[in-house]
Amino acid sequence: SSGINAEYGITNNLSLCRHPSVTNMQRLTMTLALLKPDVFANPTCHKQILKLIEKEGFVIANEKVLSWDRSQAEKFYEEHKAKFFQQRLVEFMSSGEFHALVLAHHTEEAIPKWRSMLGFTKCYKARLLNPDSIRAMYGLSDTRNAGHGSDSEESFFKETSLIFPDWDAKEWLANRS
Repeated sequence: SSGINAEYGITNNLSLCRHPSVTNMQRLTMTLALLKPDVFANPTCHKQILKLIEKEGFVIANEKVLSWDRSQAEKFYEEHKAKFFQQRLVEFMSSGEFHALVLAHHTEEAIPKWRSMLGFTKCYKARLLNPDSIRAMYGLSDTRNAGHGSDSEESFFKETSLIFPDWDAKEWLANRS
């Protein structure tokens, strides 16, 4: 993780959590962000999104680069099993490496803030209605749409347990309260 930050000159990492302005927060909230294989394969896009995350005041609580086989992607996207796009999404998410990040924010709710930064799932709609969003700028299609964000606190805990099975988000939050 520090290798990714060092490579791109990103300063927003776990060490920032020890900064007084971060430890004296009113309420810290978190979300899961996935920078999908299409973005991770393009270092310029990946770097720009990481800098945007930092600029928007997020702290990276945990991160890793990983790749999934088909069964891991199917488990993560299990809720979409009956939907027409699930097969395409599973194939795409198991096609290469991606960057998973747990993002924490102290002045705004992390889940809606990250989802707003992502923009509409459908890239054409994002380009039309929210041209400065991540999906408008870096998304290619409805599936290859640059990123993922948890849609609720329940989803956040479920998703992070799949990606970071040995990490306890509630404990991390408790240690920063």
